[in-house]
Formats: sequence, C-alpha cells, structure tokens
Amino acid sequence: MAERAGRRGLDWGHLALVLLIAGVVGLYLHDAIQASPTTDNLILILPAALLALGLCALIAIGILRGRAARGDDAPLGRAPALMALFALYIITLPVVGFDVGSAVFVIAALLVEGERRPVQLLVVPAVFAVLATLSFRALVPYPIPTLLL
Repeated sequence: MAERAGRRGLDWGHLALVLLIAGVVGLYLHDAIQASPTTDNLILILPAALLALGLCALIAIGILRGRAARGDDAPLGRAPALMALFALYIITLPVVGFDVGSAVFVIAALLVEGERRPVQLLVVPAVFAVLATLSFRALVPYPIPTLLL
C-alpha cells in the first residue's frame, strides 16, 4: 500500500476477506441452527464457528488499528512440504492409527518448520496425539482406528 503523509491506509482487501469469511461462517452457523438446534448437530459446528468468528474479530481489530502484517520469510519449499505431509498423514491414518499418525505428523511438521529442540519434538507431539485422540473418541460416535490408545 502506498504511504500518505507518514500514515498507512487501511488494508481494505484484507479487511474485506476477513469480513467475507466471518459472513460465510455466520451464515453456515445460522443454517445449522435452523436445520437442527440439537446438541448432536451443533457439538462441533458451534465451537468451531465461535472460534472462527472470534479470530476474525481479532484480525479485523488488528487491521483497523493499522498493524501491518509481516512478510512471510519462510522458504518457498515449506508450504508444499507441509501439504505433502498432511496428504501422507491422511492416507496412512487407517494403517498406523489416529494416535501414532498424529504424533508422527506433528513431529514431521515441527521439523519442516525448523524446530530442533529434542524436548519440544517429543513432548508436544505426544501430548497433542493423546489429547486429540481422546477428544475425538469422546465426541465422535463411531470408532477411530488407533494403534496404542
């Protein structure tokens, strides 16, 4: 954006995108509530929609306050590597299970992102895999394939 008299203008494109996302999330939530306002229907939709709307609000506030987004200085190979890792994760879930697959995916993603501390590489994936597996088991009405849990 061009600077005028030392002031930065609003990033209208970014703000419009955030408002569009918030609008779509709001419409989806409204439609889900109208279709069936039961707990079974809204158990995943409502928290996810509220989280998305809250994040949209925080981002919009940052845009309105004029905080400029930092440029992405990550190497160009990271995004395709993470997409490939995610595809491999999804494909191998039925074989290795949700628990082990999640832990291995998080370790690999941390390595791609440059994490090298051994404690972080072991503790974070293990905690995430256990919490995610137990949470999904409690929320989802059908069995989730696991290897250890």
